[in-house]
Amino acid sequence: MGSSSVSRFRLLVGSLPVMILVLVARYLLHDVWVIKEVAGFGEIGSVITGVTLILGFMLAGVLADYKESERLPAVLGGALLGLAATLSAALEVKDQDGAWARRRVAVFGGTLVDWLHGKVDDAGLWAAHADISRTITEAEKAGIGTHYVGRLLTVNGELFSTLNRVAVIRNTSFIQSGYVLMAFLVGVLQISLAVVSFPSTAMSWVAPSVLSLAYAYLLLLVRDLDNPFGHGENDGAGSGADVDITPVHNAVAVLAG
Repeated sequence: MGSSSVSRFRLLVGSLPVMILVLVARYLLHDVWVIKEVAGFGEIGSVITGVTLILGFMLAGVLADYKESERLPAVLGGALLGLAATLSAALEVKDQDGAWARRRVAVFGGTLVDWLHGKVDDAGLWAAHADISRTITEAEKAGIGTHYVGRLLTVNGELFSTLNRVAVIRNTSFIQSGYVLMAFLVGVLQISLAVVSFPSTAMSWVAPSVLSLAYAYLLLLVRDLDNPFGHGENDGAGSGADVDITPVHNAVAVLAG
């Protein structure tokens, strides 16, 4: 099983201890200590409703950022290739070798990939990006046309704003107070599932198992979706919820070729 397959099941595996804890607590309360009729399943309906509402609200919020994040790697990859192609074309028009400019863009692309994988910090990324501006300035001094300079500045500006957006998404969590309430309500629900009584013996184990696992999984899923650029987390294994950064890898591979 590959690392990508493992990452898909990471949240499910992380939810299993919660389900097991609920079932153990339920067994102790109902079968060992024989504590009965604390509450019926119908009486915790309001708790389930509250948990569902806050989870739905938080999930909708993080999904909005996630959908935007899905297109950002393509913008980054396109900007890298656009910069390299424009620099090469502009210098070739002046009968100059544009390989040096392409190499500079390729070096930045490598730093960008390392940054996305958590191997380079934000300061290292911006230091590397500063060389793109210097490359454009040096190309302008080499005599490239003003229309090429304008195009390069436009593409570099788009690259800069996209990098900033990725950095903000990575470094900012969605409504911290919402996370506190969400974790509290999920915890209350898990406790409730351990103590409530069910009319049938089978459902007294099936329902708590399914519900405790589902709500624990959703809690972890919301937190995971909140950072779709967590490719360097979990010892570099990332997460199944990370967006696909293949466009950036492909662009860097083209530049290095």
